[in-house]
Amino acid sequence: MSEFRQDIVSKHWVLFAPNRGSRPEDFTLFQAAADPSKLDEIDAHCVFCPGKEAFNQEIDSYPKGKDWQVRIIPNKYEALGHRGGRERSDFYIVREGIGDHEVIVTRPHNVLTAFLLDELMDLNLKVYQKRMRDLSNHPEVQYVHVLQNHGRDGGASMIHPHSQVFATPFVPEHLHDEVTGSFVYFMQNGACVYCEMILKELTDRERVVLDHKDFLVFTPFASRVPYAMRIIAKRHRASFIDLSDEERRSLAKVLKFALQKLYYKLHNPSYNYYIHTLPVSHSILTRYDDRSYHWHLEILPRINVWGGFELGSDVYVNTVLPEVAADVLRQP
Repeated sequence: MSEFRQDIVSKHWVLFAPNRGSRPEDFTLFQAAADPSKLDEIDAHCVFCPGKEAFNQEIDSYPKGKDWQVRIIPNKYEALGHRGGRERSDFYIVREGIGDHEVIVTRPHNVLTAFLLDELMDLNLKVYQKRMRDLSNHPEVQYVHVLQNHGRDGGASMIHPHSQVFATPFVPEHLHDEVTGSFVYFMQNGACVYCEMILKELTDRERVVLDHKDFLVFTPFASRVPYAMRIIAKRHRASFIDLSDEERRSLAKVLKFALQKLYYKLHNPSYNYYIHTLPVSHSILTRYDDRSYHWHLEILPRINVWGGFELGSDVYVNTVLPEVAADVLRQP
């Protein structure tokens, strides 16, 4: 059973999930996965592939039936579930690891997310929206976090492309700080800080990777890792759930563009991408306003190793200036 433990000094939460230690790992195959053409479209040993549906309880699939293209299943080695650990401790602060942990699987075993057909990528994003919407209606949920891990260094334990959804009973500190900081900026300046950021990046141009009609892709001014990219909608929306069908189809193409840049320019590195969106409005602890927050998608290549300085100080050393990274990623 999982439980959250809070550091009594820093107030940061840590999720202890012993069940995650039992998950399968096919790390030895990741080198072959660097070239998808070396893999079969269906792997008889992969539990995510068509033909192995009976191995996983299904939450939903699109379309229904054996010809599914995107499938949602509970994570068998869940970090969060509906049976938590202790609710209290005699000295430290503990809360149950209650929530949801799901896996979103795209059908082809041998097609990286960067190279999915536009229609399948759009469907994948549409499922992200639906799971966010559905899980947000659970009374215990205050934040829904959608992410994808790629490669061994990105924390992926399975080659088959998939994403994960975590629904947590509180707003994580990083999101809390980001949303609250946006709110404070709005109260002081009467504007969304992310909308202002878009204008600044379009003016400077030196960190812009792609200027799309609906989205801007740029390397953040204070990137934590080399070649990090941020995808942000030019139209102000606080929640990813509210993305229109047309905007979502644009995002499918833009996200593929960004991931393909990593594939070709950095030789298919491990990476993580995740969506930052407005928390569920059950919490009164995080101050926010629909006008002050702006959803965005972060892409973090995992090509460096954090050492004692980063881990001990929470100050990150980045060896590549974002202006240099953008120049590399812009090249054809």
